[in-house]
Amino acid sequence: MACFFLPSGIDEGGSNQSPFAPPPSKAQQACVSCRKQKRKCDKILPTCGLCARMARPCDYTILDTIPQQQPAQASSEELATLQARLCELENRLNNASQSQQPPPPRQPSPPTMHINPEILPPLPPKPPSSLWSPSAVPSRFPTSLFLDLDAFNWSTTPIPTPNMPIPSEVLDILSRGTTVQDTATEYFHGTHAWFPFISRKRMELGLSLWEAGPELAFLFLGMKLVSTPVNNGVEPAGNPLYTAAKRFWASLEQAGSVSLQFVQGMVLVTVYEMGHGIYPAAWISVGVLGRWVEVLGLPGFRRGGVALGSVTTWTESEERRRLWWAIYILDRCICLGNKRCFCLPEPDESFVLPVDDKAFDEGNPTLSPTNPLPTTPFTIQALSPFTRLVQSALLLSRTLTHVRTVIQSNISNRPVPFSLPLLTSLATDLVNFTQVIQSEFSPEPPSPGTTTTPSSTSTFLPTTITSVSPCYTISLLPSLSVALSTLILLFNTYCTPENQHLGPSPLPGPEAPPLQSPSHISFAQQSMQGLRETSLKIRELSLELLDLLVLPSQEKKLSPLCLDSLYASMATLHWLWKEGGDADVREALEDVRRCISRTSMRWRVSREYLEILKRQDVSFAMAFRAESGKSCLTRVDGS
Repeated sequence: MACFFLPSGIDEGGSNQSPFAPPPSKAQQACVSCRKQKRKCDKILPTCGLCARMARPCDYTILDTIPQQQPAQASSEELATLQARLCELENRLNNASQSQQPPPPRQPSPPTMHINPEILPPLPPKPPSSLWSPSAVPSRFPTSLFLDLDAFNWSTTPIPTPNMPIPSEVLDILSRGTTVQDTATEYFHGTHAWFPFISRKRMELGLSLWEAGPELAFLFLGMKLVSTPVNNGVEPAGNPLYTAAKRFWASLEQAGSVSLQFVQGMVLVTVYEMGHGIYPAAWISVGVLGRWVEVLGLPGFRRGGVALGSVTTWTESEERRRLWWAIYILDRCICLGNKRCFCLPEPDESFVLPVDDKAFDEGNPTLSPTNPLPTTPFTIQALSPFTRLVQSALLLSRTLTHVRTVIQSNISNRPVPFSLPLLTSLATDLVNFTQVIQSEFSPEPPSPGTTTTPSSTSTFLPTTITSVSPCYTISLLPSLSVALSTLILLFNTYCTPENQHLGPSPLPGPEAPPLQSPSHISFAQQSMQGLRETSLKIRELSLELLDLLVLPSQEKKLSPLCLDSLYASMATLHWLWKEGGDADVREALEDVRRCISRTSMRWRVSREYLEILKRQDVSFAMAFRAESGKSCLTRVDGS
């Protein structure tokens, strides 16, 4: 029961009425002032008690126009309808203003990828343009998958689809005309040529579009990100497409999204970060992808059925397998320069290589049988470019594991026993692999099942780079470049003078450590020769690449994985020129430098490579001046 602490004879409104006085006349509704302040009104005419006590005018004249109840809140559907109408009006105004200006000349575009517009999901209405804030949609992901996997399996708890809206900035990017159609066309004529891990056939048939949602929008945003060159004057890390993709990525993770399209989009964002030198973001992104592999249960379709559902087609199974290999390639290639640990484990005998790229694109399993993972990554059977890239990553993994062991032994002062058969086998596999890829440089891709034999050589030095052709070679360049980078990495580990001693000090004298075995020193000398020859072969490759990049259609297919070999060759030639001053080496250095400068128009990480070499030049010049100053002081002092 409510208790009011008011003086006797005074009601809550403040009016002082005698209990024996006749009841005053009252209005049917409260006055305007009481309604606005949400106070209780005694409705006494002509002035209510509260207004009389507050000495303010009391108005009952517009009561008929004042609603008796608070207006109901608009529903989400009504807000969406209003927003859609507002966006439609804005688009009409923009189109009217643009129609008054002459349209710019249209550039020729590649053949359009045929996606049936009827299967494209309708985009939700675009909200008004504003600063995007992360979605507050709570995650409904079952935590038992991580806290107690056995309980998750026993309960057969389904993984719900996150019910979150697509950010307004993403809708603003993807809802402009035929942006989705054009993005798919540009992507499958560009990045897909060297990194085919997204099923083109399933995209054309709309099988991946039936369950459209924010994950599919994120995938299209990633495809547009890697397909659109960064304009001059814009930092890659500040690219609006990139910032929108990173915010969308975080929002999907917050909402508990788990899907194949989401992780595929993450791979494309990581390729953008690696290609434009956005570190440490690229390094962290690769680590995140390694964790997502475990969540999705890749590459096996049985383990992947927990999070992704059961596999229904052969193409879908191959797409999952290729997603794992794509992450494996990025995980190995990003460790080339820093030689740090990997995120993904080494594949075992249960893993199989990707099938032929043409069979995957057409969704035809009869064109290529499943390729079991060989005991060694080298094989003379003609394979597709993506399979060759996987093999080069396997060779890189073997080499990096050995080099990392040597580095750790030098740090801990515990030399690793030298194994000449192991190093010779590794170097020979690398050289034979490069020869096989060079033999596959042809205008048309080799038919599956044919074989090519590497040329016999008594040493493990690469042969001459054959002349390349733009039709099929641009897709094979990443695998060849990774293999050549791996060769330089191996040779550089053993060619330095300090590696000829058992201890860390290379200085001669009675305190110098004893020399290595004769086989070790012999391999070091061959590594020095192999380092020089490999760098000069990359110079020939850079000249061929310059001819390819003249065509804009080939520039779109340039892989950022090709750039490390160019930098490794440039750094080696720079060192050799500083050591001996050879004019031929200087000319080769300038050719490679010119090629890297040209590739910076597509991938900005090339500018970072050039900046590193420039800093080396400055450091060398400062050291040279310091040594010259010491010599002058010595001559002046006469000592």
